Amino acid sequence: MSFAWPEYIGYLLLLIPLAVILGYGVIRQLNARAVVVGSLMPKSMMPGLSLWVIILKKVMLFCGVGFLLFSLSGPRLSSGGRPVLRKGADIVFVLDVSRSMNAKDVQPDRLAQAKQEIVSISRAVNGGRQAILLFAGAPFVQCPLTTDHAAFEDLLGMASSDLIEDQGTTFRSALELCEKLLQPGKENIADSGIKGEKIVVLLSDGEDHAGDFVDEAKKMKKEGTHFFAVGVGMNSPVEIPLNESSGVKKDAHGKAVKTTFREESLKMLALETGGFYFHSKADHMVYTELAEKINNISASSRWIMEPVERLPLAQYFLAAGLFFVCAETMTGIGRGKPR
Repeated sequence: MSFAWPEYIGYLLLLIPLAVILGYGVIRQLNARAVVVGSLMPKSMMPGLSLWVIILKKVMLFCGVGFLLFSLSGPRLSSGGRPVLRKGADIVFVLDVSRSMNAKDVQPDRLAQAKQEIVSISRAVNGGRQAILLFAGAPFVQCPLTTDHAAFEDLLGMASSDLIEDQGTTFRSALELCEKLLQPGKENIADSGIKGEKIVVLLSDGEDHAGDFVDEAKKMKKEGTHFFAVGVGMNSPVEIPLNESSGVKKDAHGKAVKTTFREESLKMLALETGGFYFHSKADHMVYTELAEKINNISASSRWIMEPVERLPLAQYFLAAGLFFVCAETMTGIGRGKPR
C-alpha cells in the first residue's frame, strides 16, 4: 500500500486524545446517572443502562473518526512492480506571471528576462521533454510535456500577466499542479521501460502571498523531484507597470505600489526541496550553470522500482468512517424501561 499524501498520516495521532476523551465520557455518563437517579430506584425512573452498549458506541465513534482521518492520506493499493530506467529528463518550467513580474529593475522587465532564461536553458539541455506551467494566484498548463521545441518556444512567447485574472502569487498551488503534470502514467512509460528524471525549474521574483508551500515542497523532495529556484529581479523597490496607457499600479490612496524582490522565500523553497537557488540579475543570467546541472542529472541513469498499477482506496475508508459515525448515532444506550 502507498499513499498519495503521506504527510497527512500524522493526523492519526489525534486518535490518542480522542480515546482518552471517549473513555472519560463513559465514566462521566455512569456517574451522572447515579447522581441524578440515586442508588435505590434507577430502573423505575430511567431505562435500563447497558455498559456494553455504551462502550460499543464509543468504539464505533473512535473507528469512524479513525477511518475518516486515514482517508485523508489517500491510501492506494499498489499492485506489482517493474524496474524502470530513469534516463534523460522531463523538465517543467514554472513561470511566475503575476503583475510584479512586469517590473523593470531588469531590462526590459522581469518576465522577459525569465522567459529568456527558459529559452536559453531549453536550448542548452540535452534532449528530453519540456513543459511550461504559468502561475500567479492560480496556475495553469501553458504547454504540456513535449519534445516539439518550436511549439514550446511559441507558447512561451505568449506568456504574459494578462493570461491569469487571479493575481497575487501562490507557490503551493503551482507546485501541486506541477506534481500532477509529472505524475507517471502508463502513457509516459515507453515499452523499453525508460523514463526521464523529474526536474522543476521555478522562476519568480519571490513574492509568495500565502507562504504555505513547505509541505508540498517536502513532498516533492520525497518523490525524488530535482528542483531549481531562479530569482529574477534586483533588491531595490520598483514600481509595477500595468500597460502603456494605464501607467503604474496604485493603491486606494493614489500612491504608486512598489514591489520588492524577495529571495528569502525562493531560498527556503530550494532548501525544503533539496534543490538549488540561482539569482538572475540585470548583469548576470544563470542559464549556463543551471543547464550544466540539468545535463549532469539527465546524463546519469539509475534503476528504480515503480508500481504497475495504483488503485485508490480513500473512498472506501471514507465510506467506512461515515458508516461507523452514523451507526453510533442511531444506536441506543439502554435495554428499555421495564413495564
